[in-house]
Amino acid sequence: MKKLSVLCSFGLLASFTLVGCVGIASKPGAAQEKLLVAGLSQELIYEYLLGDIAARRGDPTTAAGAMTRAAELSSNFEITLRAFAMSMEAGEYEQALELADLLESIDPDHHRGNALALRLQALIGLNREEDIFDTLVALIDVLPDQAELPQYIAQILGRTANPGRWLALMERVATHFEDNPWVQLSAGWLAYRAGEGDAAQMALDRALALKPGWEEVALLKFSHLRKNQDDEAVADFASSFLDRYPDRMRLRLAYGRLLAEWNDNLTALTQFQKLLEFDPQNIDALYAAGILSQGLALLDESKAYFETLLATYPEEDRARLYLGQILSEQRAYDEALDLLREIASADLYFDVQIRIGFVLADAGRIEEALKHLADVTPKSQDEQVRIYLAREQVLRDSGQPDHALELLSAALMDIPDHPDLLYARGLVTAIMDRVVEHEQDMRRLIEIDPENAHAYNALGYTLADKTDRLTEALELIEKALALLPGDPFILDSLGWVHYRRGDLDLALEYLQLAMDQRPDAEIAAHLGEVLWQLGDEEQAITAWQNGRQNDPDNSILKDTMRKFGQ
Repeated sequence: MKKLSVLCSFGLLASFTLVGCVGIASKPGAAQEKLLVAGLSQELIYEYLLGDIAARRGDPTTAAGAMTRAAELSSNFEITLRAFAMSMEAGEYEQALELADLLESIDPDHHRGNALALRLQALIGLNREEDIFDTLVALIDVLPDQAELPQYIAQILGRTANPGRWLALMERVATHFEDNPWVQLSAGWLAYRAGEGDAAQMALDRALALKPGWEEVALLKFSHLRKNQDDEAVADFASSFLDRYPDRMRLRLAYGRLLAEWNDNLTALTQFQKLLEFDPQNIDALYAAGILSQGLALLDESKAYFETLLATYPEEDRARLYLGQILSEQRAYDEALDLLREIASADLYFDVQIRIGFVLADAGRIEEALKHLADVTPKSQDEQVRIYLAREQVLRDSGQPDHALELLSAALMDIPDHPDLLYARGLVTAIMDRVVEHEQDMRRLIEIDPENAHAYNALGYTLADKTDRLTEALELIEKALALLPGDPFILDSLGWVHYRRGDLDLALEYLQLAMDQRPDAEIAAHLGEVLWQLGDEEQAITAWQNGRQNDPDNSILKDTMRKFGQ
């Protein structure tokens, strides 16, 4: 990156009137035209044109020298600024420093901040630390809006080759301005940029002490704790801060999203619900609360969130797509189809057609669903894969696993080794008790994608459920959980393998955790079976009944209840 780009990037802050830097060293602008028509000295015109031509020809030293002489002859703000940029690019830092002083002399009142900013850049090039400190202190004193300081520090010190070089200097500045929260924030930002997390946290804590409840600082601290992958620390900080300052909505939104990534869906939903108490029309929170509620089988609540969203933002066709799915889950099939067919967004056309196919299948109109999906024209391989998978799911869910297997095998001939198709075929062969074929597909998928948590989980669960290879199954499922912590379906598998190994208490712990995160009929079947074996038949029946409310046609749940005479 050329040195000039440093100058251009910070621009210096809205409060100062630096002329735009784009093209400042590469092409003549209004200043040259003025020179040519204003009857100025031939020497000035000569130096300006010499500098301009040298810059065009890639001779930065000659360009900087000539433009500097033009600046001295003209005392013109734009020419001086251009000369400074050329001098920095050429590495002529002493010359750049003199130009910064010249800029201030042109109009001391108007250009004081600009001159200090340019002076600071030149001093950094000269590595004159004491002068840098004095100039930075002076610049902070004249900033009309202290809120711009962190951005300024980011641009000037943070983008140098070694930002850690300036940490001690910035700490001196922070001590000098110990009552200025913006300076403390700037020191914290620079420390993070240099990779000094402890120093950064201390600076941010000073900023929060000076300005309690400061959300910008809280967000920065949250972000860096998260980057450090310190899950416990980030959760403790966010929950504690939000307990004290419950109306800090940006942090609550970020924390809620993080909890959802961790598959802590109940806690995430609580965060979005609290956010909506302060901002009932927050579109991000409405979407998140609606999706999480749907995943937790709180269909009435989910429906209400999306209805509120559409009432507030009627153009949000994606909300109609979600609402159509919820209505289908509530068996309001005609209403769901009518709503989906209202969606006009071209970007959602493919998603809508796939969803219509699923709604038709949910309504028992299997042949119509299959025909509808077959008639959808894909525009890419990804869309073709989604059509294959949608048709396969309709066949599998309607009790036609053999036809689903036939379809997927044909799809894999069309698109060999596609991970999603391999995974889907593995699920079908597991349903059909074709363990050898299931394992072949899952092993191949793991070979193609060693980080595919779902492949490890599917193979581990199948081995736990249909074979005596329980130690191997446990290793596979634990690998899946390490790749995707908190996933409710992996927790379900982990509970099931412990049940098969005879550890009922540990099985119950994992299955209950899975059920809390995802009220799913299959998880309910497993949870009920473990409770029954532990002698808690009443709670087992309750778990099964709850699962049946969510998915009354689930075959695994039906078989489990039948097994225990329910």
